[in-house]
Amino acid sequence: MPAKQRLAWIERTVKGLKGYPQGRVYLVGVSGGVDSRVLLQTLIDTGFTNLVICHLDHRLRGRDSERENRLIRRLATRLKLPLVQEQVEGWPPKISLETAARQARQQFFARAAKQFGASHVFLGHHADDQVETFLFNILRGAGSIGQAAMRTETRISAGGVDLIVVRPLLHVWKQEIRDYARQRRLKFSEDATNAENKFTRNRIRNLLVPEIERILGRPFKSNLLRLCEIAGDEAELLRQLTPTWWELDELPVRDLRTLPVAFQRRVIHQWLTRKQIDDVSFEDVEQIRSMLSHQEIAKVNLSAGNSCRRRAGKLFKAPQRDPE
Repeated sequence: MPAKQRLAWIERTVKGLKGYPQGRVYLVGVSGGVDSRVLLQTLIDTGFTNLVICHLDHRLRGRDSERENRLIRRLATRLKLPLVQEQVEGWPPKISLETAARQARQQFFARAAKQFGASHVFLGHHADDQVETFLFNILRGAGSIGQAAMRTETRISAGGVDLIVVRPLLHVWKQEIRDYARQRRLKFSEDATNAENKFTRNRIRNLLVPEIERILGRPFKSNLLRLCEIAGDEAELLRQLTPTWWELDELPVRDLRTLPVAFQRRVIHQWLTRKQIDDVSFEDVEQIRSMLSHQEIAKVNLSAGNSCRRRAGKLFKAPQRDPE
């Protein structure tokens, strides 16, 4: 795609957002990298004026993190946009670093939303992120194909705040974003850790995806991106057909037992997600489903010291008890 068409394509992608009045206050997650920098610029160029730059320093990269902090402060000053900037003070035990980082970001956005009266946060996830996330979730045992992919719009609850996460660039490839930044001469920070294979997602990006393409003898990411979209649309249809019992504080065992298995799984999965249980696996859902028909099973242990218990015909979340 020629450079001018690429610029126009990315701007049309953002401008095509529906249901987001441009005069409303929006948070924008800005890491200092090229993805969030391009997102911020396209939001500004397409008429979004009340933007709040949000940057959470995970304090994992030493001097590189300090350089990004300064870059983002200068950017906010030059664009005359408010800036919320915090640092992670410590990591909780018993959960993975990736999960802890996601929780820290969500809590950070919740605090910023309270401060500025915002209900939406724009993030710079792109098509390559979508493919890598989909592969990661499928390989680790996602509850369903539809739940393995990111959505353009996702609702989350954190810190007592309901937020809508919006990903306008989810169908834009990383190379298109880089080309856009070069054409616009945007300054950004390169994260050197992206080239390291310390984290699972980096290994998927740097090792697995190229190896799959080598074996197939052709690119496959566009096909996988299309599958993500189809699976997401089908998941949305199922969501609309699924009883909203997952919104209850406790799940009714007898009623849940009457549902088809597919709906049982969806209710349980969404209920656990609403209860802020991270890394919900297929095995977690199936073990909880077993409590619907096996009276001798009254407790299932979950991540981060949580459990699901059954009592008086109800399923409820509770902390794990230390063995006596």
